[in-house]
Amino acid sequence: MNSHVNLIDQLIIELMAGAQFKDVSFVVAYENEIKPTPLTKPITALSIKKCEIGDLLTETLDTGEIITTSSRPVKTTVSIDIYMPYSMGGMEGHKLFDKISTFLLFTKKHNISKVICGDADYDKSCQAIVLRSTFVFDNTVSA
Repeated sequence: MNSHVNLIDQLIIELMAGAQFKDVSFVVAYENEIKPTPLTKPITALSIKKCEIGDLLTETLDTGEIITTSSRPVKTTVSIDIYMPYSMGGMEGHKLFDKISTFLLFTKKHNISKVICGDADYDKSCQAIVLRSTFVFDNTVSA
């Protein structure tokens, strides 16, 4: 994955292909997007929260010479917010989070260094229970 935009697109494709997510919609999140109200099924919104690009990496050759490569470490923080119909309750959001995190960590084996899941809260604007989480993806990009 070469850029954070591709990362979101790739994650959505992977999640939508998972049989265990057939009743869930996955979308790219936009702050001002009009949300369907009331929700009839779970919607999961993905967005980039932060992207940190590190210094050029070095490599030691067999001769002992240290050279600078064109590769850089990239740490991308992705927000995965789960919107659940109020009738389903907050626990269903946590169950879906568990499925998503297990899928990304163990099925797709992404290089994820950190996962944070918050509390389930009611969002009046879309009449839904929202469970916010973040995943930190560690990758390397090259020119």
